[in-house]
Amino acid sequence: MTASGAYEEAASAILCDCGCHPQSVKDCACARAGEMRQEIAAEAKSGKTGDAIVAGYVARYGQKILVTPPAAGFNLVAWVGPPLGLLAAALALALLIRRWRRSSRPAAEPTAAGSPDPADLARLQSDLEELR
Repeated sequence: MTASGAYEEAASAILCDCGCHPQSVKDCACARAGEMRQEIAAEAKSGKTGDAIVAGYVARYGQKILVTPPAAGFNLVAWVGPPLGLLAAALALALLIRRWRRSSRPAAEPTAAGSPDPADLARLQSDLEELR
């Protein structure tokens, strides 16, 4: 890899630590970003690869210096959590709407399931006669 390729890779992957709006060293316009660009360029000219330069910054400052967290370990939550949360919310909303629709439907009229049992009719007739 050429020195300019190593520089581009590292400068795009490392956050400027100036404290202003989080941007890569390559994109930030502050004085601190200029210093960091010079450091990265010097390391790239000395023969280091972009990965080695980034690894050196991670060793000094931790993973917070990276523009994007690696998709491994606990950082995987940052990549998988939001889509799973949206999917769960959509599912819950669909179930809630289904329940609302079910409860707002009018009750169906009971349908006759055939002729009544003669024994039931006889008992009903006798109960009615007792009431008279």
